[in-house]
Amino acid sequence: MKNINLGSDSSPRSWPIRQIVLGLILLGSGIALGYTARDLVSIGGGSASSADLNASGKDDPSWGPADAKVTMIEFGDFECPYCKQWYETVYAKLQANYGTKIHFVFRDFPLVSIHPDAKPAAVAANCAGDQGRYWDYFQLLYGGTNLSATVYQTYAQEVGLNLASFNGCLKSGKYDKEISLDTQDGERLGVNGVPAFLINGTLISGLQPYATFQQAIDAELNQ
Repeated sequence: MKNINLGSDSSPRSWPIRQIVLGLILLGSGIALGYTARDLVSIGGGSASSADLNASGKDDPSWGPADAKVTMIEFGDFECPYCKQWYETVYAKLQANYGTKIHFVFRDFPLVSIHPDAKPAAVAANCAGDQGRYWDYFQLLYGGTNLSATVYQTYAQEVGLNLASFNGCLKSGKYDKEISLDTQDGERLGVNGVPAFLINGTLISGLQPYATFQQAIDAELNQ
């Protein structure tokens, strides 16, 4: 997937009309906030291949119809303050308004060098998913104020997990490879910080307001 970054030397004549429209939407929303300087507003030019999109949703937690016209993938980090703010300001509204219209996929992109609790939190969420409670746990992680081994146990109890199975999963390392693959796939698709999103293969980086996603999704639904 090629990328079009604002301020680049790419010729506008080579941009698909859909990307120009999305670029205007993002510009109208203001500058994005993200966890790295490279996360200032970035637009993915063109789309990821169908193979990329199919692979991205294959083994990862998701909601919405698998055959939806729009697939939205978030690459996130449970310790990232910008990801948490996106969850608090956009996520619930997005799910309420598009829950039956899009296929939303969450992929782990822990910034382990600066967020030591991000990967353990991702592991805990995936282990909760083994018992069918991924999204309940996901909401607690983003809705809480801190992350720690004690917090993961508390959340496991709150969502009704079998603690023996949960703790066995935490110790097993079974999700280490999955989380690493998520990160590698994100980097391959142009993600260099969090939060980052792919909407039908188009990359939107940084903390953007709800209106940005609403307009981008509606543009895809109306294709």
